[in-house]
Order: sequence, then structure tokens, then C-alpha cells
Amino acid sequence: MFCPQCRAEYRPGFFECADCHVALVSHLPEPAPPLDADDQPFTGDFDILIRTGLQDPVAIALLKSLFEEAEIPFIELDQNPVVQQDSGNIFGSLSVRVPREREAEAREILRSVV
Repeated sequence: MFCPQCRAEYRPGFFECADCHVALVSHLPEPAPPLDADDQPFTGDFDILIRTGLQDPVAIALLKSLFEEAEIPFIELDQNPVVQQDSGNIFGSLSVRVPREREAEAREILRSVV
């Protein structure tokens, strides 16, 4: 028997971890394999702001899926109505930040959606 939280091993007959107070399991799950270099999260700067002008939820979803397919890291901005009003984005159009080195590709994808 094992604690799924702290991974401590217990003799049969125990049902709860004495430290974590969680139910014991018979087998621990296998640890996740380490990430390949291609699977590492983006750690650079999102230094380019692109105001897409898109307001249609379908077009926004399409653009985001195309960015993901092209593996362009991006951050959505102004999707909260209060933040939209505070930032002057009263029409609710999507703005994104992308890395400088992917700006041209991101703008080309945006042109294909608009």
C-alpha cells in the first residue's frame, strides 16, 4: 500500500497515510516521462502586441487554433469585460502578445483569418 501524495509505503492492513491523512492505494502511478526539448514550455518574451480586431467568437477560436497548430506561443489579452473597458478596448476585440521572432508568421496567419 502506498500514499499517493507523499509516496510512502505501508504494510498491508493500513488504509490511511499517517502523515497526509489520505487513503492509500495499492499501486503508485508511473511518473511522467521527462519532456523532450521540443515539448519544453516557451520561456521567452511576449514582446509584440497584435490587436487583431476580431470580435466574432468563431474567428477568435479559429485564430487561436491556427496559432496552436503553428506552435506560436501567445497570450490572450482583454478577454475580461472589465479589463476591456479599463484598457479602452470597448468593442471587445481580441489582442494577443507573441514573441518578436514569431511576429511575421502570426500576422500572416491573422491575415488568413480576417
